[in-house]
Amino acid sequence: MKNKPAFATMEALAAVLIIGFLIVIFILFIHPPKQFADARNVRRTSNVGTILTALNQYIIDNGAGPPGVDGIWRVLGTADSGCNINCAKKIPTGIEAAGCLDLTPYLVPKYLLNIPSDPKLGKPEITYYAVRQTINGRIEVLSCGLESNQ
Repeated sequence: MKNKPAFATMEALAAVLIIGFLIVIFILFIHPPKQFADARNVRRTSNVGTILTALNQYIIDNGAGPPGVDGIWRVLGTADSGCNINCAKKIPTGIEAAGCLDLTPYLVPKYLLNIPSDPKLGKPEITYYAVRQTINGRIEVLSCGLESNQ
């Protein structure tokens, strides 16, 4: 009785080609970097809603917004400088204020456990979330870190 090899050369080549084809399909159609960016954008949208809800609740409880929330876009955080980041996708003029607005004393722990930070770029010093109050008294919050042209 003659022993046959487990895989012939052609069978091995076919297996490698099939695996290669599956990898190409995975990269082209599933595109993991885009999926990760989309997941971070969902988190950013959720964080914007969380901050907005906390600010609105503060206004209900105190009759006015926290000190520092005015008509100028300000990035939330604890840094004294470097907060005039490029938020050009949403604010054509960019962030004007160089210092961040620290809302921690007003919102934490009563309304938030902590001030949310951008999932990719943010840290407590510069969160990459901006806030302002409109002339009508409405609070606006936005994310300066959105990816994928959203």
